[in-house]
Amino acid sequence: MSAKPLHNLVVELPGCPPRHYLLNAASIRLGRVQGNAVVVEEDAVSAKHCELRRTASGSYEVADLGSTNGTRLNGEALGEEARELHDGDLLLLGLVAKARFVRVHEIRDRVEGPTVAGSVTRRLEKPEASPRPAINPVAAAMAKAARESAKAV
Repeated sequence: MSAKPLHNLVVELPGCPPRHYLLNAASIRLGRVQGNAVVVEEDAVSAKHCELRRTASGSYEVADLGSTNGTRLNGEALGEEARELHDGDLLLLGLVAKARFVRVHEIRDRVEGPTVAGSVTRRLEKPEASPRPAINPVAAAMAKAARESAKAV
């Protein structure tokens, strides 16, 4: 059985650093007052604004709770029906409060597996080239110039 995906909600208000919430509850209410799972301190956000609900697939859906200024999902006003959320969806609560729904991607330490019996790894080395005398380019240019000068005389 595979694990259910994890999601974050990243809430942004103008002039404030983003707040990240790991969504792990069946129901998560967002609103302006204490008692909500996510408190969004913004005048245009209703006391009980909207709610995220976990679905059978492990994702979430969003439902507006009759908010005064409404909830928008990717720019579209939510109606009375709950709408499923997808990775990267943007909620607008009221006029300026943004909440982005993001799937969490886990990075784990790499675990080295056992070596396969009979496998051999060989280090490749460059074949030795025939030894050539080192040539100094400046000395070669001076010798060539001296030869040409001697021919001219």
